[in-house]
Amino acid sequence: MSSATSDTGSQIKRIPVKKPTWRDLHDLKEAGESYDELLSRMIRRERDYRDWKMIVEIEETGEFVAFDPDDLLQDD
Repeated sequence: MSSATSDTGSQIKRIPVKKPTWRDLHDLKEAGESYDELLSRMIRRERDYRDWKMIVEIEETGEFVAFDPDDLLQDD
């Protein structure tokens, strides 16, 4: 259940969290950082982690074929 309010043209969403979760978020927040900035930073880190995890999986299981990029560009 979330509510939205208007804030100078952008919508603010409210995300209900339990007190232990809020405390954990508060502990992760840097001085002067908003919760929006904290969550944005956490999202970027999660995306970076998922990209890294995918690359590691490809390196461990994938077969690589050497190619010449110039050959690919000649078809254009």
